[in-house]
Formats: sequence, C-alpha cells, structure tokens
Amino acid sequence: MSELTQRSTSQRQQSQIATMDGSADTRRPRVVQSQPYVSAIFVHAGAGYHSTTNEHIHLGACNDAARAAMRVLKAGGSAVDAVEAAIKVLEDKEITNAGYGSNLSIEGIVECDATVVDHLGRSGACGATAQIKNPVSLARLVLEASSRPLSLRRVPPNLLVGQGATDFAWEHGIPVVPHDMMCSKNARERYIRWREDLRRAEGGRMTPSSTNSSQVADDEVAAREYEERVRAQQRRDHTNALMTGTWNEGQPDSPSTSSPGRACAQECGNYSQRPGTPPSRGYFQMNTPGRGASRSPVGTTPAKRARLAALSDGSPGRVHSLLSPSVAAGGMFSEPNISLSTGSSAIERPSSTDGYASPVDQEKVIEMHSALLNLAQEGTIEGPNESTIESTPKKLDVDLITDTVGAIAIDMYGRIAAASSSGGIGMKHRGRVGPAALVGIGTAVIPCDERDEDQVSVAAVTSGTGEHMATTMASQKCADRLYHNTRRARGGQDMEANEDEAMESFVQADFMGHPGVCGSNSAGAIGVMAVKKTQYGYFLHFAHNTDSFALASYASNEKDAKCVMSRLGDHGNVVRGGRKIRTEKE
Repeated sequence: MSELTQRSTSQRQQSQIATMDGSADTRRPRVVQSQPYVSAIFVHAGAGYHSTTNEHIHLGACNDAARAAMRVLKAGGSAVDAVEAAIKVLEDKEITNAGYGSNLSIEGIVECDATVVDHLGRSGACGATAQIKNPVSLARLVLEASSRPLSLRRVPPNLLVGQGATDFAWEHGIPVVPHDMMCSKNARERYIRWREDLRRAEGGRMTPSSTNSSQVADDEVAAREYEERVRAQQRRDHTNALMTGTWNEGQPDSPSTSSPGRACAQECGNYSQRPGTPPSRGYFQMNTPGRGASRSPVGTTPAKRARLAALSDGSPGRVHSLLSPSVAAGGMFSEPNISLSTGSSAIERPSSTDGYASPVDQEKVIEMHSALLNLAQEGTIEGPNESTIESTPKKLDVDLITDTVGAIAIDMYGRIAAASSSGGIGMKHRGRVGPAALVGIGTAVIPCDERDEDQVSVAAVTSGTGEHMATTMASQKCADRLYHNTRRARGGQDMEANEDEAMESFVQADFMGHPGVCGSNSAGAIGVMAVKKTQYGYFLHFAHNTDSFALASYASNEKDAKCVMSRLGDHGNVVRGGRKIRTEKE
C-alpha cells in the first residue's frame, strides 16, 4: 500500500511540473465554447394593394426597419429590443397605417393597437390607445411590467386599452402627445372626405358614436380652422413666390381659363387612357380604405403646387374613399380622389415642435378640394352622372393597404420574439380594438420545448380583415400548422404536410373556408408572415390572398436586407413564398 501511494504521489508531482513547465497536457479534455446564434429580423408593412408608384417607398420603409433592428441585434440586444426598434421605424413612417399618420376614427382621432410577444410566449399589448407616439413601446412596457409581481398577490395585466393604457404610459414615463401630433394632413383630408361620404350614404344621419350634437359641432369647427390654416399657408407661399420671382414646375406660365372641375376631369380622363395601369381587385377595395401616397419632406422651401396631371414619370399616386355608395354597387367611384404626390421618396416625421404634425404641402388640398367639389356637385347622392363617369378612371393605381405591420426577430442567444402595430381601419368606432392588440390573432409565438432535439420554435404575424382574423384565431392557427407540419383535410381532420402546403391550406381552408368567414357579409383578406426556427436554420414563410404584400428579411451574416413586394397576379387565389437563412451550426 505504501508503494502504491508513493507512486501515485510522484505521478501527480510530475504532471504538475509538466504543466508549470508549459508543456501541453494531451489527456485534458478541451473546453469548447458555444458560438452565438445567427441573428435575423423579418418585417412586413401590411397586406393589401401597394401601388407600383409607391412600391419603392413601401420597400424602403421595410428596409429601414430591418436595418434599425439589425443594428440592435449586432449590438447584443434581445429579440424583443429588435422587434420594438423595427416597429418604431414603421410607426414613424407616414405611409404605413401605424403610429403617426394612421387612419382616424369616426371621432377624428388616432387610436392605435400594438402587441409584443417574447420567446416564452409572454405578451404585452395596448388597444385603442390615443396620444402615444409609438404604441409598440407601450406594449413593451406592459410586457415588462407583467413580469413584476404586485402586492397582495394581484396579477399584473398584459393588455390595457383606452384611457387606462394612456394613463399607464404617463405613469411610467412615456410621453403623452396632443392628438394633432398623431394626425397627418393626409389622414385629416381622408377623414373629411369619408365623413362627407358617410353623411351622404346615411342621408344626413351619422353613426351612434357621432350623434352628439356638440361633438359634431366641434368637428365642424376643427375642420373650418384646418381649412383656414391651409388657405393661409397657400397665400403665404404664393406671396413669397411672387416676391422672389420664382415658382415651381407645377405653375403654368399663364393662368388657366378652364374651371378646376373641368381641369380635374380632363386630367383624370388622360390618366384613364394610359396603358399598363395595374388593376386593383374590387373585393379588397370594399374593405380597406387606402393609404396616402408619397409626401414631400419637411423643408424651408415653398410648398409645391399640386398637379392634377400625371407626374413627370407618368405614375401618380391616388387615394379613394371606399365609403362611397358607388363602390359597393359596381366598383366605380363617385369622386376621383387624387392623392397628394410630389414624386419625392423621402417621408419624414415632423419634429416635436410642429404643432400640426404634417409635412405635406399645403396648397394641394385647396386645388383638389375645389375640383372634387365641382365634380361632386355635378352628380347626385346615389352616384356620379354620366358625364362624370366618362371622365373618371375605372382603374386607378392606388394604395389600399390593410392596416397591421409586423416584425419577427431572432437574437444571438437563439430567442425569438414578434410584434405587431396598427392604427386600425378608417372611420372605426371609438374604442374598437383590432387584431394587432390581440395575442393569437395578430401575433403568436410557440416557445421551444427544452426536450425537443430540433429546438423548433415558431412565430407568426398577420395582417388583413381584423374581425375575420379574430374569428379564426389566425396567427395562432398558422403557427400551429407550421410547428406540427399539418394541414386541414376533408372532414376537419389534420394530415401531415410540408410547410408550403401548410401555409396555402391555412389561407384557403383555415381562414377563407372557416364558417364564420364564409357566412360574413364582408370579404376576407389576409397576409401572414411566419418564421420557423430550427437548429438547421431559420425558415421564412409567407402567404397572402391580397393583391400585394411587402416584406423584408435581414440576417447578421448577410450584407444587406432582402426586400420583396409579393403580388397576386392575374391567376391564382393565394401567393406563398419564403426563404432559408443558413446558420453557422449547419
């Protein structure tokens, strides 16, 4: 025993000497450090119809959102940080229906919805929230607060709506801005047009939420004050131009002898003769009011005069009111609503000191408003007369974008998160909560099971007809289909399918084939973006039955974001697509 003890002691001493000597110990196991995951961000700017004129603006917004989120991810930020950063960029873009510039409710204010879901499926959301510049930040705050326990075993909320959500934001340091700061000029113009259309359609009667006489009077006063500000700005710009002896390319050398209404009709007739105008599908036009076109950036130069003719590139942007009775009757428009487009691709959010929160040119509204009034007076309440119809284009290149924007991110730790944000449909009832605020409807995350060898997790965000998506639990159903690789078969049974088949079946069978959607008076429209994360890579899948769907994806091992405008085309009912992002673990 003593000899064995001495021998083992001498061996340990020799190994220690060898180690101190600097020689390598080949028998010692090598410690392998785990490599960080590849980070990725996926963004969509809403389903609907994105006009070819403004396609680069929509894709530019997606690209900016993806780049902002990737900067956060490369700096070590979490997936929740990344989706918040991406959605904030989209909310600040006036061309999207989220945050600033969103559609107004029937009471003339902006009310937004937003949701953030983390990798564990925990969520924070706000609905019908007014006076919050970035609703997604409030949803993130609700998510963080929901994980902190309250006294007396109270359960913290994960969804706040209305004034309670605004008060919660104020109590936790989020600025509460005036209503005018959330309303863009184009949104106000759309509201005025839609309100007049609604009054004509209802024979002078308004909806229950706006029957209060004092409220209607306040709206009238606000509208008059708004028009006076526009006219004052027009006079100032005109005076400045005369004083400096300059004018812009939209000003003719001599005054026009024709009336504004006749000029508008002539220009609309010229546009209707242009070939190659992409058609917009009627079933979707009747469900989602269009968004505005491009605006001019904020600057010190005089505002440009709106031109009712086509732009120099021959592609004007247009906006239509879908509350007109003629739309539901036969797809025709009672008024040729021309959007405010100057050809500029820059879209800037006004500074916090701008009381009116509108970078749009001031003179455009006066010219177009007078022209449209002349055309409207020539027709009747039921619709335009024959002379107006002849000069009104039947197919206009107009943005008709269903509201919700969304984002999905995977951080360097392999955690997935998703977020959605929306301003809701135009002229909605005050207090209406849309799908962007509802988990499992607009946003869903299926967490990874610790015992799953493939480490699969799925996130899905949707955009479309919110009430139908609530009926079908759209985002949760789509995530389930991708997670389990199933599709709906005859008799309501589930059968195995690949991801591509599952996405197509989700739109056609689970959504469009749902009894609640089939029996509805309104058509169903949906666009869904989903990401399936595995140890073999990240798989982006998307599908839509709308005319177009704007998306972008960006991985940390790629140089630039990849943007695409998916379009339905003339054939087929559903468009689906996707891509794979390779990871270093392959």
